[in-house]
Amino acid sequence: MRLLLIATILIAGFWTVGCQPAAVRNIDSPVAIKAGISEMSPSQALPLVTAAYSQFVDVRTPEEYTAGHADRTRNIPLDALASSFDSLEKSEPVYLICRTDNRSRQAAKILIDAGFKSAIVVVGGTEAWKAAGLPMGGPQAVVDAGKLGEKTRNALISALNDERKAFATYEAVLAKFPDAPPFSNIVNAERRHEAFLLPLFAKYGVTAPRNEYAPANIAPPTTISEACKAGVEAEKANIALYEGFLGFVKEPDIKEVFVRLQTASRDNHLPAFTRCSEGGGGKGQGPGPRRPN
Repeated sequence: MRLLLIATILIAGFWTVGCQPAAVRNIDSPVAIKAGISEMSPSQALPLVTAAYSQFVDVRTPEEYTAGHADRTRNIPLDALASSFDSLEKSEPVYLICRTDNRSRQAAKILIDAGFKSAIVVVGGTEAWKAAGLPMGGPQAVVDAGKLGEKTRNALISALNDERKAFATYEAVLAKFPDAPPFSNIVNAERRHEAFLLPLFAKYGVTAPRNEYAPANIAPPTTISEACKAGVEAEKANIALYEGFLGFVKEPDIKEVFVRLQTASRDNHLPAFTRCSEGGGGKGQGPGPRRPN
């Protein structure tokens, strides 16, 4: 009887795991998010989108976004969404908000049709978000800007420039050595780093500098080994840069993003470049399986 009971439990467990669709799990969320399109109220979404690397996208026009938006959102207008897939992580949930929720529903279908695992519509949109008294960005960001010291403002700008430079450099290497590891993996991580920083510029009313870094203007090393050695030095400099910033930055959200970006460089990018420079190769993706890049 005992053996029969154990066998029954094992079969039931197998059926549960093997025959139900897998849930998508947000990097920073303690709950599992259903695959496909789902809905959440603003209050339900708040604790999930406040995670440092949650993907919270406002699909309204830039003019609407500037006039006021849910805190921690980034603006990708609906008509530009299809051309912005590379800036989003397909395996992680994307939270969508607009004025009410009509455009968010359209955006959710576009994402799922394009292979994204999970799209969550914030029901009622920005109007419901504001009515619930939840944190907003936009015009009131000027108030937050007054709290930000000059050193921290400059730190944000330096961080953005450094991440942009890394992305352009690794793109230049790939232009010379197509699909070369670990650059082919790390560049996908670097592509998203700018997106992680820009919402902080919007929140604190800091003007983001123009991107001065273009792959075409960067001369890559002559060999992959030399490129990897240069990558080692660049990642070490990036780690040191954030270490310096963390000595004086007080704002929790800015500090949180800096820590996460530093962790990605230290724990993922640097080891990958080190293996490559020593002849070990390696894929070296930006994030680990459950760590943001």
